[in-house]
Amino acid sequence: MQNPLDSFAAALRAARIKRNLTQRELADKLLMSVRTIIEIERCKSSPKFETVATLARGLNISLDAAVFQDMKSDAVSKSVIDFFAGKSEDEIQKYITLCQQADTFKEHKGD
Repeated sequence: MQNPLDSFAAALRAARIKRNLTQRELADKLLMSVRTIIEIERCKSSPKFETVATLARGLNISLDAAVFQDMKSDAVSKSVIDFFAGKSEDEIQKYITLCQQADTFKEHKGD
């Protein structure tokens, strides 16, 4: 299992590059030091949780997905449970069907 900070560093760098941001642009956007970004990405720093959370939120990346990449869970996330709370079985089935159609569309889009 990879060190969680190494996993986060790799996810941070990938998300930053995907958004076409330099380290300086990201630092400026989040009101952080560019040195902080550099040291985290190079695994030279053990950032405080507040810093990790700020970076994850600023780049819209999930901490679970970034830090625990090799962890598989059968549990349904709280946000999914909250989303479906109070909906009828018919409404839930419509969302499931829509998601399945979207997956099929994505698969065929690459053809």
